Amino acid sequence: MYEQASKLKKIMDEKHHREAPQGTLKVYCVTSGKGGVGKTNLSINLSLVLQELGKRVLLVDADLGLANVDVIAGLYPKYNISHILSREKTINEIILEGPMGIKILPGASGLYEMANLSIMELNFLIKAFNSISQDFDIVVIDTGAGISKHVLSFVRSSDEVIIVTTPEPSAITDAYAVIKLIYKYSQKIHVIINRVDNFRDAEFTVQKISNASRKFLHTDIDYLGYVLEDRSVFKSNMEQIPFYTRFPESLASKCIANLGRKLLYGEQKPVQYNYTFESWVKKLMAFLRN
Repeated sequence: MYEQASKLKKIMDEKHHREAPQGTLKVYCVTSGKGGVGKTNLSINLSLVLQELGKRVLLVDADLGLANVDVIAGLYPKYNISHILSREKTINEIILEGPMGIKILPGASGLYEMANLSIMELNFLIKAFNSISQDFDIVVIDTGAGISKHVLSFVRSSDEVIIVTTPEPSAITDAYAVIKLIYKYSQKIHVIINRVDNFRDAEFTVQKISNASRKFLHTDIDYLGYVLEDRSVFKSNMEQIPFYTRFPESLASKCIANLGRKLLYGEQKPVQYNYTFESWVKKLMAFLRN
């Protein structure tokens, strides 16, 4: 019975996917106020869940200083987005195929120069993204940690923001600092509590952030959920294989699967998005230049 229900759900998801308007995107930006909270790991594995749920996912590694999506995914890219601007490669030539069919735009080291792009270069980049605009439903952006200008540019250009934190006091403080800077620009702010011992610790942690946001910012955040502390995450990192594929029955994998389903289906009245690659790139460029 369970298998039949799962197959039926998959068929309905695929039907919904085929009927969805083409050329539009939903852009999620995954960020954190503090390094070392597992942000990149969650970005990769959440992307895998969204792909498994019938979405066509592009994962963009936008950590300008320490790009490492490829390391965790066990990939070895030779090129990044800077090679598009230099006309050395096309965007299809630098995009990598990752686990379970997700696509990865690797190593964003060339993006430091994007703040000073000429109109010609900007139009060329937009054209490159438009050439793959029919290929994806969701873009997941994995930013660097902290509140640098470049991180905030990616955050503010996105539809929705996912903030990753742990129960540590310093991580909670830094997560709230990010919310203070972005809440006026983001349509929706989600929070994931990572590496918790139990759901009570996660709820206690998110309550602190939620209370501060309501009291001082007069804004609400969406508690997306939590990921339990799990030794399999460390093991999969050592093997350079995402834990969702290496240990699909692990506690962490079950948690990340719940997060993905809630992200896609958790709202009773989903927000309608009309993003295209062109509109997203233009918005991102405007923030980078400012």
